Parts: sequence; C-alpha cells; structure tokens
Amino acid sequence: MTAFSARTATGLAAALLLGGCSWLSRTYNDTVDVDTSERVHTSVPVGTTMETAEARLSAQGFNCENRTGDFIDEQGRNRKAPHFLSCVRRPNRIGFACENRDQVIVVPSNGVADEIDVTRGPDCGERQAPPLMVPNSAK
Repeated sequence: MTAFSARTATGLAAALLLGGCSWLSRTYNDTVDVDTSERVHTSVPVGTTMETAEARLSAQGFNCENRTGDFIDEQGRNRKAPHFLSCVRRPNRIGFACENRDQVIVVPSNGVADEIDVTRGPDCGERQAPPLMVPNSAK
C-alpha cells in the first residue's frame, strides 16, 4: 500500500468513526426508563439498610461496588460523597462500540440509604479483548 493510499484509508476510517459518534449523539436518549426508575425507588426507599439495598439492586441485574468521590445525581449535578454504593447495569447496545449504562447511586447516612439517584449514560469505554490464541504450529 502506498503512503497516499494508507493516509486515505486512515482518513476514511476517521470519518466513519466521527460519523458514528454523530449518529450516536442524535439517537442516544439519556433518560432512564420510567419502569426502571420506579422499580429502583420502590425496592430501595430512603431508610433501607445498605446491605439490603445492595441485595435488592443485585437481584435486578445491577453490579454494585462501594465507591468514594464524585457522582452525578438525578438532576445532572456533579456531587461528592465520602462513600456511596454505585450499582451499574448495561441493558442494551446503542452502537457497535457503545452501550447504555443505567447507574444507581445510594448515599448512606448512619448505615441506611439517605439518597437514591438513578441515571443513564452511554458507556463507550474500551473492553478488554480476549487473549489471542496462538496455533500450536506457530509456537
């Protein structure tokens, strides 16, 4: 491949990726499904123990972990807490490289849930590729 055709191929690939990002921004909806939000708020009301909150969210398909620092609340404000429960699930794909990400943040006070925020955002982060398999004949 000549230098010119390699540059052309690189430019074409970049244009396709930018076009995909443009398409994603037009079709992506960052509103949490109403049923999901209601189900979370019903199953984890304020006053629920943190252990029970984690168990109930896990039963709904969320993967939970204890975190510290920044999070986004339901009003889209950047917030900070010394510790909180962050629970995430990815209900569907929104493109070849992106998924919707539903997130529940449970902020505790005195060992019980004091604030519950349900948000949605795109997750276009890199996924770790499976290891390459080397055929026995190449070893």
